[in-house]
Amino acid sequence: MMVTGQRKTWAFDPARRGRGAGFTFLGLVLGLVVGLCGGCTRVSTGLQPAATGGQGPLPGILRYAEVAEPDSLSTLLSTQAVTVDVSYLIFSYFFTTDDRDRLVPEVATEVPTLANGGMSPDGLTITYHLRPGVRWQDGVPLTARDVVFTYRQIMNPNNNVQVQVGYDQIADVEAKGDYTVVVHMKRVFAPIVDYFMSPQGGFSILPEHVLAGHANLNTVAWNSAPTVGSGPFRFVRWVHGDHIDLTANPLYWRGPPHLQRIIYRIIPDTNTILTQLRTHEIDAWFRADPSLIHQLRALPGYRVYVSPENLFGHLDFNTRDPILADVNVRRAIASAIDRPRIAADATQGVYQVTDTDQSVYSWANDHHPMFFPYNPARARELLDADGWKVGPEGIRVRNGTRLSLQLAYVGGQSIADKLAALIQQEARAVGIEITIKTYPASLFFASAQSGGILNGGKYQIAYFGWSSGVDPDDSSLYDCDQFPPRGQNDLFWCDPVLDRAEHDALTHMDQARRKRDYHIIATELGEQVPTIFLFAERRVDVVPVQFHGFRPSPAESSNWNAYQWSMQ
Repeated sequence: MMVTGQRKTWAFDPARRGRGAGFTFLGLVLGLVVGLCGGCTRVSTGLQPAATGGQGPLPGILRYAEVAEPDSLSTLLSTQAVTVDVSYLIFSYFFTTDDRDRLVPEVATEVPTLANGGMSPDGLTITYHLRPGVRWQDGVPLTARDVVFTYRQIMNPNNNVQVQVGYDQIADVEAKGDYTVVVHMKRVFAPIVDYFMSPQGGFSILPEHVLAGHANLNTVAWNSAPTVGSGPFRFVRWVHGDHIDLTANPLYWRGPPHLQRIIYRIIPDTNTILTQLRTHEIDAWFRADPSLIHQLRALPGYRVYVSPENLFGHLDFNTRDPILADVNVRRAIASAIDRPRIAADATQGVYQVTDTDQSVYSWANDHHPMFFPYNPARARELLDADGWKVGPEGIRVRNGTRLSLQLAYVGGQSIADKLAALIQQEARAVGIEITIKTYPASLFFASAQSGGILNGGKYQIAYFGWSSGVDPDDSSLYDCDQFPPRGQNDLFWCDPVLDRAEHDALTHMDQARRKRDYHIIATELGEQVPTIFLFAERRVDVVPVQFHGFRPSPAESSNWNAYQWSMQ
Protein backbone atom coordinates (compact mmCIF):
# COMPACT_ATOMS: atom_id res chain seq x y z
CA MET A 1 0.00 0.00 0.00
CA MET A 2 2.28 1.55 1.22
CA VAL A 3 4.71 3.47 2.50
CA THR A 4 6.59 4.75 4.52
CA GLY A 5 4.57 2.86 6.76
CA GLN A 6 1.99 0.27 5.95
CA ARG A 7 -1.59 0.62 5.16
CA LYS A 8 -4.29 -0.43 7.54
CA THR A 9 -7.57 -2.02 6.78
CA TRP A 10 -10.04 -4.21 8.41
CA ALA A 11 -9.23 -7.73 7.65
CA PHE A 12 -11.10 -8.53 4.48
CA ASP A 13 -11.71 -5.12 3.06
CA PRO A 14 -9.98 -2.14 1.52
CA ALA A 15 -10.52 0.21 4.39
CA ARG A 16 -7.27 -1.27 5.30
CA ARG A 17 -4.69 0.98 6.50
CA GLY A 18 -1.18 -0.01 5.86
CA ARG A 19 1.34 1.68 3.84
CA GLY A 20 4.18 -0.14 2.53
CA ALA A 21 6.76 0.49 5.05
CA GLY A 22 8.19 -2.47 3.51
CA PHE A 23 5.64 -5.17 3.65
CA THR A 24 3.62 -7.55 1.57
CA PHE A 25 0.27 -8.97 2.36
CA LEU A 26 0.76 -11.96 4.42
CA GLY A 27 -1.53 -14.33 3.23
CA LEU A 28 -1.49 -18.03 3.28
CA VAL A 29 -0.28 -21.35 4.21
CA LEU A 30 3.12 -22.61 3.21
CA GLY A 31 1.58 -24.95 0.69
CA LEU A 32 0.69 -21.97 -1.48
CA VAL A 33 4.16 -20.50 -1.41
CA VAL A 34 5.37 -22.56 -4.31
CA GLY A 35 2.45 -21.34 -6.31
CA LEU A 36 2.97 -17.63 -5.80
CA CYS A 37 2.77 -16.88 -9.46
CA GLY A 38 0.02 -16.54 -11.96
CA GLY A 39 -1.03 -20.14 -11.36
CA CYS A 40 -1.45 -19.97 -7.59
CA THR A 41 -4.92 -18.42 -7.59
CA ARG A 42 -7.84 -20.80 -7.10
CA VAL A 43 -10.81 -19.92 -9.26
CA SER A 44 -14.31 -21.29 -9.14
CA THR A 45 -16.64 -20.43 -11.99
CA GLY A 46 -20.41 -20.40 -12.08
CA LEU A 47 -20.93 -20.89 -15.81
CA GLN A 48 -24.70 -21.16 -15.66
CA PRO A 49 -26.58 -18.36 -17.40
CA ALA A 50 -26.71 -15.24 -15.27
CA ALA A 51 -29.82 -14.87 -13.20
CA THR A 52 -32.51 -12.62 -14.59
CA GLY A 53 -33.12 -9.26 -13.02
CA GLY A 54 -30.92 -6.21 -13.20
CA GLN A 55 -29.14 -5.24 -16.39
CA GLY A 56 -26.29 -7.69 -16.07
CA PRO A 57 -22.76 -6.70 -17.10
CA LEU A 58 -22.63 -3.80 -19.54
CA PRO A 59 -19.94 -3.89 -22.26
CA GLY A 60 -17.09 -1.50 -21.49
CA ILE A 61 -18.31 -0.67 -17.98
CA LEU A 62 -17.26 -2.09 -14.60
CA ARG A 63 -19.38 -1.47 -11.51
CA TYR A 64 -17.61 -2.73 -8.41
CA ALA A 65 -18.48 -2.45 -4.73
CA GLU A 66 -16.54 -1.71 -1.56
CA VAL A 67 -17.69 -1.43 2.04
CA ALA A 68 -15.32 1.48 2.65
CA GLU A 69 -15.36 5.05 1.41
CA PRO A 70 -12.04 6.89 1.14
CA ASP A 71 -11.35 9.75 3.52
CA SER A 72 -9.46 11.45 0.67
CA LEU A 73 -8.37 10.63 -2.86
CA SER A 74 -4.90 12.03 -2.18
CA THR A 75 -2.30 9.42 -1.25
CA LEU A 76 -0.36 12.26 0.38
CA LEU A 77 -2.94 12.45 3.18
CA SER A 78 -4.79 9.13 3.31
CA THR A 79 -3.62 5.80 4.78
CA GLN A 80 -6.59 3.77 3.52
CA ALA A 81 -6.13 0.98 1.03
CA VAL A 82 -9.23 2.10 -0.87
CA THR A 83 -7.40 5.33 -1.61
CA VAL A 84 -4.51 3.30 -3.02
CA ASP A 85 -6.97 1.26 -5.10
CA VAL A 86 -8.30 4.44 -6.71
CA SER A 87 -4.79 5.87 -7.06
CA TYR A 88 -3.80 2.96 -9.33
CA LEU A 89 -6.65 4.00 -11.60
CA ILE A 90 -6.12 7.76 -11.78
CA PHE A 91 -2.47 8.41 -10.78
CA SER A 92 1.00 7.02 -11.48
CA TYR A 93 3.91 5.54 -9.55
CA PHE A 94 7.49 4.72 -10.53
CA PHE A 95 6.57 1.04 -10.22
CA THR A 96 3.55 -1.15 -9.59
CA THR A 97 3.53 -4.67 -8.14
CA ASP A 98 2.32 -7.48 -10.38
CA ASP A 99 0.61 -10.82 -9.72
CA ARG A 100 3.99 -12.38 -8.86
CA ASP A 101 4.82 -9.71 -6.27
CA ARG A 102 7.45 -8.16 -8.54
CA LEU A 103 8.11 -4.48 -9.17
CA VAL A 104 6.99 -3.51 -12.69
CA PRO A 105 8.33 -0.25 -14.17
CA GLU A 106 5.64 2.34 -14.85
CA VAL A 107 6.82 5.99 -14.91
CA ALA A 108 10.39 4.83 -14.23
CA THR A 109 11.86 2.82 -17.09
CA GLU A 110 13.69 0.31 -14.88
CA VAL A 111 14.25 -0.66 -11.24
CA PRO A 112 17.58 0.84 -10.07
CA THR A 113 20.16 -1.78 -9.07
CA LEU A 114 23.92 -2.01 -8.61
CA ALA A 115 24.10 -4.06 -11.80
CA ASN A 116 22.40 -1.47 -14.04
CA GLY A 117 24.14 1.50 -12.42
CA GLY A 118 20.97 2.88 -10.89
CA MET A 119 22.36 2.52 -7.36
CA SER A 120 25.80 3.60 -6.22
CA PRO A 121 28.03 0.96 -4.52
CA ASP A 122 27.61 2.71 -1.15
CA GLY A 123 23.81 2.72 -1.46
CA LEU A 124 23.65 6.51 -1.01
CA THR A 125 22.75 7.60 -4.55
CA ILE A 126 19.84 6.22 -6.56
CA THR A 127 19.19 7.33 -10.13
CA TYR A 128 15.82 6.95 -11.84
CA HIS A 129 15.16 7.42 -15.54
CA LEU A 130 11.62 8.55 -16.32
CA ARG A 131 9.59 7.42 -19.28
CA PRO A 132 9.17 10.16 -21.91
CA GLY A 133 5.63 10.54 -23.19
CA VAL A 134 3.80 10.21 -19.87
CA ARG A 135 1.35 13.10 -19.67
CA TRP A 136 -1.03 14.50 -17.14
CA GLN A 137 -4.64 14.26 -18.19
CA ASP A 138 -4.64 17.92 -19.25
CA GLY A 139 -1.82 17.21 -21.71
CA VAL A 140 1.07 18.61 -19.65
CA PRO A 141 4.12 16.27 -19.61
CA LEU A 142 4.89 14.45 -16.33
CA THR A 143 8.53 15.23 -15.60
CA ALA A 144 11.20 15.07 -12.92
CA ARG A 145 9.93 18.41 -11.59
CA ASP A 146 6.70 16.68 -10.50
CA VAL A 147 8.72 14.05 -8.64
CA VAL A 148 10.78 16.67 -6.79
CA PHE A 149 7.58 18.58 -5.97
CA THR A 150 5.96 15.41 -4.60
CA TYR A 151 8.95 14.66 -2.38
CA ARG A 152 8.86 18.19 -1.00
CA GLN A 153 5.17 17.89 -0.21
CA ILE A 154 5.76 14.60 1.60
CA MET A 155 8.35 16.31 3.77
CA ASN A 156 6.44 19.59 4.17
CA PRO A 157 5.70 19.80 7.93
CA ASN A 158 2.51 21.75 7.18
CA ASN A 159 0.98 18.80 5.34
CA ASN A 160 -0.88 16.14 7.36
CA VAL A 161 1.33 13.31 6.12
CA GLN A 162 0.97 10.34 8.44
CA VAL A 163 4.20 8.46 7.75
CA GLN A 164 7.55 9.53 6.32
CA VAL A 165 9.63 6.40 6.95
CA GLY A 166 12.31 6.16 4.28
CA TYR A 167 11.63 9.61 2.91
CA ASP A 168 13.03 11.07 6.12
CA GLN A 169 16.35 9.36 5.30
CA ILE A 170 16.69 11.29 2.05
CA ALA A 171 19.03 14.30 2.00
CA ASP A 172 17.79 15.67 -1.31
CA VAL A 173 15.96 14.78 -4.52
CA GLU A 174 17.41 16.35 -7.66
CA ALA A 175 15.93 16.74 -11.13
CA LYS A 176 18.55 16.44 -13.86
CA GLY A 177 16.66 17.57 -16.90
CA ASP A 178 13.09 16.47 -17.52
CA TYR A 179 13.57 12.72 -17.30
CA THR A 180 16.23 11.94 -14.70
CA VAL A 181 15.75 11.99 -10.92
CA VAL A 182 18.64 11.50 -8.50
CA VAL A 183 17.93 10.63 -4.86
CA HIS A 184 20.71 11.46 -2.41
CA MET A 185 20.48 9.57 0.88
CA LYS A 186 21.62 10.77 4.31
CA ARG A 187 22.46 7.18 5.14
CA VAL A 188 21.72 3.70 3.81
CA PHE A 189 18.03 2.84 3.90
CA ALA A 190 17.71 -0.75 2.69
CA PRO A 191 14.17 -0.65 1.18
CA ILE A 192 14.40 2.80 -0.43
CA VAL A 193 13.80 1.51 -3.98
CA ASP A 194 10.68 -0.32 -2.81
CA TYR A 195 9.44 2.90 -1.18
CA PHE A 196 10.30 5.87 -3.35
CA MET A 197 7.32 6.88 -5.49
CA SER A 198 5.99 3.31 -5.29
CA PRO A 199 2.73 1.98 -3.82
CA GLN A 200 4.68 0.43 -0.95
CA GLY A 201 5.93 3.91 -0.15
CA GLY A 202 2.36 5.09 -0.31
CA PHE A 203 2.69 8.22 -2.43
CA SER A 204 1.69 8.62 -6.07
CA ILE A 205 3.23 11.41 -8.13
CA LEU A 206 1.56 14.83 -7.73
CA PRO A 207 1.05 17.41 -10.52
CA GLU A 208 3.20 20.42 -9.68
CA HIS A 209 1.48 22.68 -12.21
CA VAL A 210 -1.87 22.08 -10.50
CA LEU A 211 -0.88 22.09 -6.82
CA ALA A 212 2.06 24.48 -6.56
CA GLY A 213 1.68 27.69 -4.61
CA HIS A 214 -0.15 26.36 -1.53
CA ALA A 215 1.33 26.59 1.97
CA ASN A 216 -0.10 23.11 2.51
CA LEU A 217 -2.29 20.66 0.61
CA ASN A 218 -4.55 19.63 3.50
CA THR A 219 -7.72 21.29 2.24
CA VAL A 220 -7.22 21.82 -1.49
CA ALA A 221 -10.24 20.86 -3.60
CA TRP A 222 -8.07 18.49 -5.66
CA ASN A 223 -7.99 16.03 -2.72
CA SER A 224 -11.68 15.24 -3.31
CA ALA A 225 -11.84 16.05 -7.02
CA PRO A 226 -8.48 15.20 -8.66
CA THR A 227 -9.51 16.18 -12.16
CA VAL A 228 -5.89 16.06 -13.32
CA GLY A 229 -4.19 12.69 -12.90
CA SER A 230 -1.92 10.59 -15.09
CA GLY A 231 -3.35 7.06 -14.81
CA PRO A 232 -5.51 5.02 -17.20
CA PHE A 233 -8.76 6.58 -15.94
CA ARG A 234 -9.92 10.13 -15.30
CA PHE A 235 -11.85 11.30 -12.26
CA VAL A 236 -15.39 12.43 -13.13
CA ARG A 237 -17.27 12.83 -9.86
CA TRP A 238 -17.47 11.65 -6.25
CA VAL A 239 -20.98 11.43 -4.84
CA HIS A 240 -20.08 11.03 -1.18
CA GLY A 241 -21.67 8.02 0.46
CA ASP A 242 -22.69 6.54 -2.90
CA HIS A 243 -20.10 6.22 -5.67
CA ILE A 244 -16.99 7.45 -7.47
CA ASP A 245 -17.21 7.71 -11.25
CA LEU A 246 -14.19 7.33 -13.56
CA THR A 247 -13.84 7.40 -17.34
CA ALA A 248 -11.15 6.20 -19.74
CA ASN A 249 -8.12 8.48 -20.19
CA PRO A 250 -7.40 8.87 -23.93
CA LEU A 251 -3.95 10.34 -23.13
CA TYR A 252 -2.72 7.36 -21.09
CA TRP A 253 0.84 6.50 -22.11
CA ARG A 254 0.09 2.84 -22.77
CA GLY A 255 -2.89 3.84 -24.89
CA PRO A 256 -6.55 4.15 -23.82
CA PRO A 257 -7.68 1.38 -21.44
CA HIS A 258 -10.12 -1.25 -22.67
CA LEU A 259 -12.85 -0.24 -20.21
CA GLN A 260 -14.69 2.97 -20.97
CA ARG A 261 -15.92 3.58 -17.45
CA ILE A 262 -15.47 2.37 -13.86
CA ILE A 263 -18.05 3.02 -11.15
CA TYR A 264 -16.88 2.36 -7.61
CA ARG A 265 -20.00 1.84 -5.50
CA ILE A 266 -19.84 2.47 -1.75
CA ILE A 267 -22.08 -0.09 -0.03
CA PRO A 268 -21.34 -0.27 3.72
CA ASP A 269 -22.90 -3.70 4.30
CA THR A 270 -21.57 -7.02 3.04
CA ASN A 271 -24.95 -8.70 2.77
CA THR A 272 -26.23 -5.84 0.60
CA ILE A 273 -23.26 -6.29 -1.70
CA LEU A 274 -24.05 -10.00 -1.97
CA THR A 275 -27.66 -9.17 -2.84
CA GLN A 276 -26.63 -6.66 -5.50
CA LEU A 277 -24.32 -9.22 -7.09
CA ARG A 278 -27.31 -11.55 -7.32
CA THR A 279 -29.50 -8.86 -8.90
CA HIS A 280 -26.66 -7.63 -11.14
CA GLU A 281 -26.89 -4.08 -9.87
CA ILE A 282 -23.11 -4.39 -9.45
CA ASP A 283 -20.63 -6.52 -11.37
CA ALA A 284 -17.74 -7.22 -9.01
CA TRP A 285 -16.60 -7.27 -5.41
CA PHE A 286 -12.86 -6.97 -4.82
CA ARG A 287 -11.59 -8.15 -1.43
CA ALA A 288 -14.90 -9.80 -0.66
CA ASP A 289 -15.86 -11.04 2.80
CA PRO A 290 -14.45 -14.58 3.16
CA SER A 291 -17.19 -15.52 5.62
CA LEU A 292 -19.55 -15.42 2.62
CA ILE A 293 -17.35 -17.64 0.45
CA HIS A 294 -19.95 -20.40 0.06
CA GLN A 295 -22.71 -17.98 -1.01
CA LEU A 296 -20.32 -16.26 -3.41
CA ARG A 297 -19.30 -19.54 -5.03
CA ALA A 298 -22.97 -20.39 -5.53
CA LEU A 299 -23.63 -17.25 -7.59
CA PRO A 300 -24.27 -18.13 -11.25
CA GLY A 301 -22.34 -16.18 -13.85
CA TYR A 302 -19.37 -15.25 -11.64
CA ARG A 303 -15.78 -16.32 -11.09
CA VAL A 304 -14.45 -16.41 -7.53
CA TYR A 305 -10.70 -16.01 -7.01
CA VAL A 306 -8.98 -17.00 -3.76
CA SER A 307 -5.45 -15.61 -3.89
CA PRO A 308 -2.42 -15.08 -1.65
CA GLU A 309 -2.24 -11.63 -0.15
CA ASN A 310 0.37 -9.64 1.75
CA LEU A 311 -1.93 -8.92 4.64
CA PHE A 312 -2.49 -10.04 8.21
CA GLY A 313 -5.44 -9.58 10.54
CA HIS A 314 -4.64 -8.62 14.11
CA LEU A 315 -5.73 -7.10 17.41
CA ASP A 316 -3.81 -4.01 18.49
CA PHE A 317 -3.54 -2.95 22.14
CA ASN A 318 -3.37 0.69 23.16
CA THR A 319 -0.52 0.34 25.64
CA ARG A 320 -1.19 3.82 27.02
CA ASP A 321 -4.32 2.37 28.57
CA PRO A 322 -3.69 1.64 32.29
CA ILE A 323 -4.98 -1.93 32.03
CA LEU A 324 -3.28 -2.81 28.75
CA ALA A 325 0.04 -1.29 29.78
CA ASP A 326 0.38 -4.49 31.85
CA VAL A 327 2.12 -7.13 29.71
CA ASN A 328 0.56 -9.97 31.72
CA VAL A 329 -2.95 -8.78 30.84
CA ARG A 330 -1.94 -8.76 27.17
CA ARG A 331 -0.43 -12.25 27.51
CA ALA A 332 -3.57 -13.50 29.22
CA ILE A 333 -5.79 -12.18 26.43
CA ALA A 334 -3.56 -13.86 23.83
CA SER A 335 -3.75 -17.16 25.77
CA ALA A 336 -7.53 -16.90 26.05
CA ILE A 337 -8.13 -16.56 22.30
CA ASP A 338 -8.48 -19.67 20.15
CA ARG A 339 -7.04 -18.39 16.89
CA PRO A 340 -7.54 -21.60 14.88
CA ARG A 341 -11.21 -21.56 15.84
CA ILE A 342 -11.55 -17.89 14.88
CA ALA A 343 -9.96 -18.48 11.46
CA ALA A 344 -12.14 -21.51 10.83
CA ASP A 345 -15.43 -20.05 12.04
CA ALA A 346 -15.19 -16.35 11.17
CA THR A 347 -13.46 -16.74 7.78
CA GLN A 348 -14.72 -20.19 6.74
CA GLY A 349 -11.12 -21.36 6.70
CA VAL A 350 -10.10 -18.90 3.99
CA TYR A 351 -7.57 -17.21 6.30
CA GLN A 352 -4.71 -19.14 7.87
CA VAL A 353 -3.49 -18.85 11.46
CA THR A 354 -0.25 -16.91 11.90
CA ASP A 355 1.87 -15.52 14.73
CA THR A 356 3.85 -12.94 12.79
CA ASP A 357 3.46 -9.87 10.63
CA GLN A 358 5.78 -11.37 8.01
CA SER A 359 4.48 -13.20 4.97
CA VAL A 360 4.94 -16.97 4.90
CA TYR A 361 6.91 -16.49 1.68
CA SER A 362 9.06 -13.65 3.04
CA TRP A 363 12.77 -14.30 3.60
CA ALA A 364 12.36 -12.49 6.95
CA ASN A 365 9.84 -14.97 8.37
CA ASP A 366 11.38 -17.26 11.01
CA HIS A 367 8.28 -19.52 11.11
CA HIS A 368 8.37 -19.60 14.91
CA PRO A 369 5.77 -21.50 16.94
CA MET A 370 3.05 -19.45 18.60
CA PHE A 371 4.36 -17.62 21.68
CA PHE A 372 0.99 -17.70 23.47
CA PRO A 373 -1.17 -20.45 21.97
CA TYR A 374 -4.72 -21.04 23.13
CA ASN A 375 -4.51 -22.02 26.80
CA PRO A 376 -7.32 -20.71 29.06
CA ALA A 377 -5.67 -22.24 32.14
CA ARG A 378 -2.52 -20.24 31.48
CA ALA A 379 -4.61 -17.09 31.00
CA ARG A 380 -6.24 -17.61 34.40
CA GLU A 381 -2.85 -18.23 36.04
CA LEU A 382 -1.41 -15.02 34.58
CA LEU A 383 -4.38 -12.99 35.80
CA ASP A 384 -4.39 -14.62 39.24
CA ALA A 385 -0.68 -13.90 39.67
CA ASP A 386 -1.26 -10.34 38.53
CA GLY A 387 -3.83 -9.71 41.25
CA TRP A 388 -6.96 -9.88 39.10
CA LYS A 389 -9.49 -11.80 41.21
CA VAL A 390 -12.81 -13.16 40.01
CA GLY A 391 -15.58 -10.82 41.10
CA PRO A 392 -19.32 -10.37 40.53
CA GLU A 393 -20.72 -12.03 37.39
CA GLY A 394 -17.41 -13.82 36.91
CA ILE A 395 -15.55 -10.69 35.77
CA ARG A 396 -12.19 -10.08 37.41
CA VAL A 397 -11.45 -7.05 39.56
CA ARG A 398 -8.21 -5.53 40.88
CA ASN A 399 -8.05 -2.59 43.30
CA GLY A 400 -11.63 -1.72 42.48
CA THR A 401 -11.07 -1.76 38.70
CA ARG A 402 -13.19 -4.14 36.66
CA LEU A 403 -11.33 -6.03 33.91
CA SER A 404 -13.57 -4.66 31.18
CA LEU A 405 -12.14 -3.66 27.78
CA GLN A 406 -13.64 -2.30 24.58
CA LEU A 407 -12.95 -3.86 21.17
CA ALA A 408 -13.24 -1.39 18.27
CA TYR A 409 -13.49 -2.13 14.56
CA VAL A 410 -15.05 -0.91 11.33
CA GLY A 411 -18.77 -1.64 11.17
CA GLY A 412 -20.66 -3.32 8.35
CA GLN A 413 -18.52 -6.45 7.95
CA SER A 414 -19.78 -9.82 9.04
CA ILE A 415 -16.32 -11.33 9.56
CA ALA A 416 -15.53 -8.76 12.25
CA ASP A 417 -18.87 -9.28 13.96
CA LYS A 418 -18.29 -13.05 14.09
CA LEU A 419 -14.72 -12.64 15.29
CA ALA A 420 -15.77 -10.18 17.99
CA ALA A 421 -18.46 -12.52 19.28
CA LEU A 422 -15.96 -15.38 19.56
CA ILE A 423 -13.42 -13.18 21.36
CA GLN A 424 -16.10 -11.97 23.78
CA GLN A 425 -17.03 -15.56 24.57
CA GLU A 426 -13.46 -16.77 25.04
CA ALA A 427 -12.35 -13.78 27.10
CA ARG A 428 -15.34 -14.05 29.41
CA ALA A 429 -14.42 -17.68 30.12
CA VAL A 430 -11.25 -16.43 31.87
CA GLY A 431 -12.92 -13.45 33.58
CA ILE A 432 -12.39 -10.65 31.03
CA GLU A 433 -15.34 -8.58 29.83
CA ILE A 434 -15.16 -7.37 26.22
CA THR A 435 -17.60 -4.76 24.91
CA ILE A 436 -17.93 -3.79 21.24
CA LYS A 437 -17.76 -0.42 19.49
CA THR A 438 -17.95 0.02 15.70
CA TYR A 439 -17.00 3.01 13.59
CA PRO A 440 -17.12 4.08 9.94
CA ALA A 441 -13.80 3.46 8.19
CA SER A 442 -13.24 7.16 7.53
CA LEU A 443 -13.27 7.87 11.30
CA PHE A 444 -11.55 4.66 12.41
CA PHE A 445 -8.51 5.28 10.16
CA ALA A 446 -8.52 9.08 10.15
CA SER A 447 -5.37 11.02 11.01
CA ALA A 448 -4.60 12.02 14.57
CA GLN A 449 -5.10 15.64 13.52
CA SER A 450 -8.60 14.75 12.32
CA GLY A 451 -9.56 12.89 15.49
CA GLY A 452 -9.05 9.35 14.18
CA ILE A 453 -9.80 6.46 16.52
CA LEU A 454 -6.56 4.53 15.93
CA ASN A 455 -4.16 7.38 15.34
CA GLY A 456 -5.73 9.43 18.11
CA GLY A 457 -5.38 6.57 20.61
CA LYS A 458 -9.13 6.61 21.28
CA TYR A 459 -9.46 2.88 21.73
CA GLN A 460 -8.39 0.00 23.99
CA ILE A 461 -8.33 -2.97 21.60
CA ALA A 462 -8.72 -2.60 17.83
CA TYR A 463 -9.23 -5.20 15.13
CA PHE A 464 -8.18 -4.51 11.54
CA GLY A 465 -5.94 -5.81 8.78
CA TRP A 466 -2.58 -4.55 7.67
CA SER A 467 -1.33 -4.59 4.12
CA SER A 468 2.30 -4.28 3.28
CA GLY A 469 4.83 -4.19 0.51
CA VAL A 470 7.67 -6.23 -0.89
CA ASP A 471 10.29 -5.43 1.77
CA PRO A 472 9.74 -6.80 5.32
CA ASP A 473 10.34 -3.43 7.04
CA ASP A 474 7.70 -2.86 9.73
CA SER A 475 9.35 0.06 11.50
CA SER A 476 6.47 2.49 10.99
CA LEU A 477 4.31 0.14 13.05
CA TYR A 478 6.60 -0.48 15.99
CA ASP A 479 9.46 2.05 16.20
CA CYS A 480 9.58 4.32 19.24
CA ASP A 481 9.69 7.43 17.05
CA GLN A 482 6.65 6.46 14.98
CA PHE A 483 3.81 7.49 17.28
CA PRO A 484 1.02 9.38 15.47
CA PRO A 485 0.74 11.95 14.02
CA ARG A 486 4.17 11.26 12.44
CA GLY A 487 3.97 7.51 12.20
CA GLN A 488 1.56 4.61 12.56
CA ASN A 489 2.63 3.07 15.86
CA ASP A 490 -0.92 3.32 17.21
CA LEU A 491 0.11 0.84 19.92
CA PHE A 492 2.02 3.73 21.52
CA TRP A 493 4.48 1.01 22.47
CA CYS A 494 8.25 1.47 22.72
CA ASP A 495 10.64 -1.46 23.10
CA PRO A 496 14.39 -0.58 23.04
CA VAL A 497 15.45 -4.08 21.91
CA LEU A 498 13.07 -4.01 18.97
CA ASP A 499 13.97 -0.41 18.19
CA ARG A 500 17.68 -1.25 17.85
CA ALA A 501 16.90 -4.20 15.59
CA GLU A 502 14.62 -2.10 13.38
CA HIS A 503 17.31 0.54 12.98
CA ASP A 504 19.96 -2.04 12.14
CA ALA A 505 17.71 -3.74 9.58
CA LEU A 506 17.11 -0.45 7.78
CA THR A 507 20.72 0.70 7.69
CA HIS A 508 22.33 -2.42 6.22
CA MET A 509 21.85 -4.02 2.83
CA ASP A 510 23.08 -7.50 3.83
CA GLN A 511 20.05 -9.79 3.81
CA ALA A 512 21.47 -12.30 6.31
CA ARG A 513 22.04 -9.51 8.82
CA ARG A 514 18.59 -8.06 8.22
CA LYS A 515 17.08 -11.52 8.65
CA ARG A 516 18.65 -11.82 12.11
CA ASP A 517 17.22 -8.42 12.98
CA TYR A 518 13.71 -9.43 11.95
CA HIS A 519 13.95 -12.57 14.07
CA ILE A 520 14.75 -10.36 17.07
CA ILE A 521 11.78 -8.16 16.18
CA ALA A 522 9.50 -11.20 15.91
CA THR A 523 10.61 -12.42 19.35
CA GLU A 524 9.97 -9.06 21.01
CA LEU A 525 6.54 -8.81 19.41
CA GLY A 526 5.72 -12.37 20.44
CA GLU A 527 6.90 -12.11 24.04
CA GLN A 528 5.68 -8.58 24.80
CA VAL A 529 2.35 -8.95 22.95
CA PRO A 530 1.59 -5.33 22.02
CA THR A 531 -0.47 -6.87 19.24
CA ILE A 532 -1.99 -10.30 18.60
CA PHE A 533 -1.52 -11.70 15.12
CA LEU A 534 -4.67 -13.61 14.25
CA PHE A 535 -4.31 -14.85 10.70
CA ALA A 536 -2.59 -14.48 7.36
CA GLU A 537 -5.20 -13.53 4.85
CA ARG A 538 -6.15 -14.70 1.44
CA ARG A 539 -7.96 -12.39 -0.90
CA VAL A 540 -11.41 -13.23 -2.28
CA ASP A 541 -12.45 -11.49 -5.51
CA VAL A 542 -15.74 -11.97 -7.33
CA VAL A 543 -16.04 -10.95 -10.98
CA PRO A 544 -18.50 -11.78 -13.79
CA VAL A 545 -17.46 -14.29 -16.44
CA GLN A 546 -17.63 -11.48 -19.00
CA PHE A 547 -14.79 -9.64 -17.19
CA HIS A 548 -11.29 -10.28 -18.56
CA GLY A 549 -7.70 -9.32 -17.74
CA PHE A 550 -8.02 -9.51 -13.95
CA ARG A 551 -4.78 -10.79 -12.37
CA PRO A 552 -4.91 -10.58 -8.56
CA SER A 553 -1.75 -9.27 -6.95
CA PRO A 554 -0.57 -10.22 -3.45
CA ALA A 555 0.46 -6.60 -2.99
CA GLU A 556 -1.53 -3.58 -1.90
CA SER A 557 -4.00 -3.56 -4.76
CA SER A 558 -5.05 -5.78 -7.65
CA ASN A 559 -5.77 -2.67 -9.72
CA TRP A 560 -2.15 -2.68 -10.94
CA ASN A 561 -3.16 -3.71 -14.49
CA ALA A 562 -6.59 -2.08 -14.74
CA TYR A 563 -5.60 -0.70 -18.16
CA GLN A 564 -5.88 -4.32 -19.41
CA TRP A 565 -9.32 -5.03 -17.92
CA SER A 566 -12.25 -5.45 -20.28
CA MET A 567 -15.96 -6.22 -20.02
CA GLN A 568 -17.49 -7.96 -23.00
